[in-house]
Amino acid sequence: MEDELRPFIEKFNITVKRQYIDNEPELEQRYGSKVPVLTFDEKTLCEYFLDSEVLLLEIENTVKK
Repeated sequence: MEDELRPFIEKFNITVKRQYIDNEPELEQRYGSKVPVLTFDEKTLCEYFLDSEVLLLEIENTVKK
């Protein structure tokens, strides 16, 4: 997923923070084996694979605010 995010990072100048869930009980409980996960403001956008349509909608909605 990280490689797939690069074009979005460059085009929209967004920042992505990588967060490991190992040794983080709350995150391990929340996500378990659903990694990688892409979240935005505590909202899960996609799991396992990048859903570019969902990401684009979130970016557009954020820009409109």
